[in-house]
Amino acid sequence: MASERLISALHYLGFAPLLRCWRSRCSDPFSQHHFSQAMAILFLLLVWFVVAFSMDVVEFLILVFLPGLDRCLDSCELWLAVALLLVLGGLFALWITLLALGLAGSTRELPLFRRLARSNRVMWLSYWANVLALALVPVIAIFACHATALTRTSRNDAAVYFLYDNGIPVPRWTYALGLYRISLLAQRKWGRGCTVVDRLNPPNLRTALAHGKVVFLATHGDDGYAYVFNRALPRISPGTLRIEPPDIDTRSGTKTCRGLCISVLGADNNWSKPETITMNSGLRLAYVFACDAGKRASQWQTNLAPAQVITYNRASTIYDHGWWFAFTGPARLGLLDE
Repeated sequence: MASERLISALHYLGFAPLLRCWRSRCSDPFSQHHFSQAMAILFLLLVWFVVAFSMDVVEFLILVFLPGLDRCLDSCELWLAVALLLVLGGLFALWITLLALGLAGSTRELPLFRRLARSNRVMWLSYWANVLALALVPVIAIFACHATALTRTSRNDAAVYFLYDNGIPVPRWTYALGLYRISLLAQRKWGRGCTVVDRLNPPNLRTALAHGKVVFLATHGDDGYAYVFNRALPRISPGTLRIEPPDIDTRSGTKTCRGLCISVLGADNNWSKPETITMNSGLRLAYVFACDAGKRASQWQTNLAPAQVITYNRASTIYDHGWWFAFTGPARLGLLDE
């Protein structure tokens, strides 16, 4: 029946825990077969995720505690990433195959899945992982909606500016969700609508430095510079925006203009004349995501003083940012003057 085929397909789409509530519909051999197959492919995906996550954590630990192995890490990182993507592609192909078999009304079994389906531990682990994933969907959706509602696009009267490289394949609501605790605290300190989440480009950067008390630059970097690629591939090419602290003139004995410089790479592969963007005197905190921006940490700090400036003199990772925005950042923001 068409309804039985549809139910079998829904198992592969993550609705197995909900369908198990319909005992009368899901206790027949056909539905039970595809439930077992769905849990088996989910188990393989969980194994892939654990391996990928473990490799990511090991990479992070090497970057933090064994920076001397960074070059060796760079040489093998690409091959490991390719291998993981190939395995994921194979699992996706298997998932499509099983989904097609369910829609076709077939009960054909693949040898590997037959063995996994007979393991009670595999079925139990996959089922409860599926339950957890389903439970998290509405929770994340609610928090994401609220987090997004706390933010605005670029405006002149905000206090917190989170500017991101549009080329990074992450939707805006994800940044707003990561900024959730900061946004709540900022609203208590400076009122509603005081947090901006928008693209990192020259007009928005001018606005942020001219009016912001807290500025976040979520973008790539190298050798002390921050780069905005605005494309999926993080590669310096014509159109790339470069953000840097001006060089400090130690000979004149005079203070240089506070702020940052921007330039754009032209079609001739030459950088445009740097434009200095001055900062307001109320800037108190600047957080630069850019990898290796900390190689010019003193310049960033001097040109954005008296603001606190957070940079990384290595590759920055999602774990660095996650910890800072969840714990360290809110504590620091709470100590800032209103």
